Amino acid sequence: MMTQKTISSLLRPLVVSGIYKDEKIALKDIIADYIQRKIEASSAVIKQMEKKYGKNFESVTKEMRNKATMSAEDDWMEWKAAMLMNESWHKALKKLFSNAA
Repeated sequence: MMTQKTISSLLRPLVVSGIYKDEKIALKDIIADYIQRKIEASSAVIKQMEKKYGKNFESVTKEMRNKATMSAEDDWMEWKAAMLMNESWHKALKKLFSNAA
């Protein structure tokens, strides 16, 4: 488990070099950037699936019910996971900004 001292030693060079005003702002920005990258990755999967199937998730789900191929089911699971993660990452980002304000 990382201690506050370890985290501070990792962030300190960013503050000393003038990139960030203080360690809290540096950590918030680094975490926000990480979350944003996760949102972009999950959004890319969602867009890829929408393009592949030419429909939204709900429509494809209805069409696949009881007649999906293994490949289509794999896509469906990947799509569903991307949507759930996208939602979770958006909530995390919102909470980060509301808590760090």
